[in-house]
Amino acid sequence: MFPILFKLISFIPWFLLVGASRVLAHIMIWLNSSQYKVTKSNINHCLDGDKTIIKKSFLRTSELLFEYPYVWGNPENYKNLVEKDSIEYNFLDEKKPKIIFSMHMGCVDVMLFLMSEKIRGLNIVYSKAKNRQIENLTKKIRESKGANMISADSAGIKDLYRRFFEGENIIMASDLVPHKKGTYSNWFGKECLCVDLVEKLSERGTHDLYFVYFTAGKSKKYIFNCEKIPSPMSVDQMNKCFERAINKSPELYGWEYKKFRKLSGEIKNIY
Repeated sequence: MFPILFKLISFIPWFLLVGASRVLAHIMIWLNSSQYKVTKSNINHCLDGDKTIIKKSFLRTSELLFEYPYVWGNPENYKNLVEKDSIEYNFLDEKKPKIIFSMHMGCVDVMLFLMSEKIRGLNIVYSKAKNRQIENLTKKIRESKGANMISADSAGIKDLYRRFFEGENIIMASDLVPHKKGTYSNWFGKECLCVDLVEKLSERGTHDLYFVYFTAGKSKKYIFNCEKIPSPMSVDQMNKCFERAINKSPELYGWEYKKFRKLSGEIKNIY
């Protein structure tokens, strides 16, 4: 059922899917859905409750309901969403392997398909879907351009370290709250528990370090951005990269995610 559904959605013109997502977004705002509540809480916490950004962000978030199946049904569709000039970016130094960190700025799978074409055999760290059928299907789709999907569980991280020491290229979205251990840092001046894997890997000095992210495009939804970052890099420095990127297009960030949980003080989360 899912392959047929994804394929059907992939044939629908993107502007029609955006229109459908707008209808759903306004219904969810009217119902004061849990996703909308979290979006408001996060933006109130970080950006002083900018109401314009709250609405714009939730409209963008709602697009993802169709954007993921749109590119899962046809991975080439990612090119309909990213400015052509930015897609043509090429990495200059091919001598050293790369650690690439990113964030949930728009559709993660659009970024992964783009990066999989730029770097063959790229190792992608990800969280498994709870539904086994969806997990098996999307993993196959995500690996269709030659990438290797590495699950963010204990077995997957062991495999990741093996590939890292063998000099392979790695990409991860490192802006989420870790499942287990992490490092407390600041995010827009607010405490949060952060993934510290990029910091640990960059300390080895064996890989070049890059930051990739999307900002809002003009003729298409996204502009691809790639920056070479001095290595090693701390968690605090990584978060500053994230803040700088978000400030360019705050409506694109995934504010619906519960970032401020597992806090160290008396208040364990803001939700």
